[in-house]
Amino acid sequence: MTLRRRAPIKASVGTTWPASVREDAWSRDHGCIGPRVGMPEVCLGAVELDHVRASGGMGMKSRSTLDNAASLCGRHHDLKTREGRAWRPRLLEYIDRQARR
Repeated sequence: MTLRRRAPIKASVGTTWPASVREDAWSRDHGCIGPRVGMPEVCLGAVELDHVRASGGMGMKSRSTLDNAASLCGRHHDLKTREGRAWRPRLLEYIDRQARR
């Protein structure tokens, strides 16, 4: 059986992070946190904010809050996207640890 999609998938417009969340995340992380949580490889690419928790649905974004934001370079962002089950728990642990400070 073949399922056909009747409506086209909308192109992503990206994420707009609130300025306060962006500033607080940069202040907390001071660059890519991938190496600090044990991600392999050296950093490569611009550092950007990434949603750590899964959205729960295709084309949806999880909340844009500090407890869901991680500063990752392009390489580590890609690794988290491909191997989220392995890396999300470590990233969330880092975020929680920083919040308790």
